[in-house]
Amino acid sequence: MAQLEGGLRPLSEGETQIDEAPLGSRGTLWSILEESFEGLYLRHSKRTLDEIETVRVARRSGAPVGLIMVKKLAPKVGYVYYVAVARSERGKGIAAMLLEDALEKFKSEGIDDVYASVEEDNVPSGRLFAAHGFSRTGMVEVAKRFGALHAVSMYRVMMVVPGEVLLHKSLP
Repeated sequence: MAQLEGGLRPLSEGETQIDEAPLGSRGTLWSILEESFEGLYLRHSKRTLDEIETVRVARRSGAPVGLIMVKKLAPKVGYVYYVAVARSERGKGIAAMLLEDALEKFKSEGIDDVYASVEEDNVPSGRLFAAHGFSRTGMVEVAKRFGALHAVSMYRVMMVVPGEVLLHKSLP
């Protein structure tokens, strides 16, 4: 089996199951957010969890161990809001499995471009996205690709804040 950076072994598909978390049953996921975020990010992640249409959950023995929140911004554009993994399950490949699952879902829905933002100093998240083909981009590049008005509209929905880096990946 392949090794992750740092010699960690990724979980096999048989050990971790990923499924959809329907609206109304997501309160059980708050503990994962509380272990992953604080302050403004924690408040926003909880609000987003309760409102966003797509939340995918990684489960081990039926218990949630990680989640990813994603949204379609436009017919061909997707956005990854949050990836969170329970502290006890970090370093086991769960975040990578969740991101791969989300990218496959986006691809199956005809999405061509996926965006995400990470805090400038969040090295683990930066590595996760870089390992999956994301690269830094910015408002100028988004405006060139989609037009200035559409770019401003997308930025508002993405809620990129100072101190964060916007990332982009084109899907094949």
